[in-house]
Amino acid sequence: MSGSPATPHATPQAAPPVRRSALETEHARLGARWVAAEVRWPADYGDPAAEADAAGRAVGLAELGPLDTLAVRGPAAEAAAGAAGLDAGVWVLGPDEVLLIYRPADVARRAIEQALAGADVSVIDMSSAWTVLRLAGPGAPALLAELSPMPLGPDELADGAIAQGPLVNVRTIVRRHDAAVGPGYSILVAREDAHYAWHAMSELGEGHAVRPVGPAAVARAPGDRP
Repeated sequence: MSGSPATPHATPQAAPPVRRSALETEHARLGARWVAAEVRWPADYGDPAAEADAAGRAVGLAELGPLDTLAVRGPAAEAAAGAAGLDAGVWVLGPDEVLLIYRPADVARRAIEQALAGADVSVIDMSSAWTVLRLAGPGAPALLAELSPMPLGPDELADGAIAQGPLVNVRTIVRRHDAAVGPGYSILVAREDAHYAWHAMSELGEGHAVRPVGPAAVARAPGDRP
């Protein structure tokens, strides 16, 4: 007598990989609510309205993410990057070097690769190399004047312009990108310097009433890109 057929077992689904900010422990200490369980970047710190109000009155400090970053290099870099259609996510560092910074949930990597296909450029994934911080609010220019010797004031760096140099004694790339709450600056800092930069901005910013906020509090508009 033959036995009953074995019941097939369902293949267990692998848990989605967790993407973690370099500042995850600091955000957790501050009471962050995550973008998602598997996306450990802060959506806010529990009171989005109060965070937006604080940024509108003084300065908000946020970390943006998760973001993917591609370095496009070569004589045709700027033209090729423009074809990718990322709007504010195209950071032109020079005639032969451009950074593409985008939210992976919003933009398919394949679409970018297709846009760059055939161009005389090299493409390097720099996603794990950078942390993107954001300062915005009416007090942001005065705070940055204390944090950096670079000319970053409203009359020195135009909206959309980029400066490269030291900020809190670490190398940064700064893009002025004004927010609804006032002057805004997106700041690329090496991932290994992220903790130091965050704490330095927080401590030196105490006199400017800087406050950690969620990205929405310092955005230019809904769906804003860095």
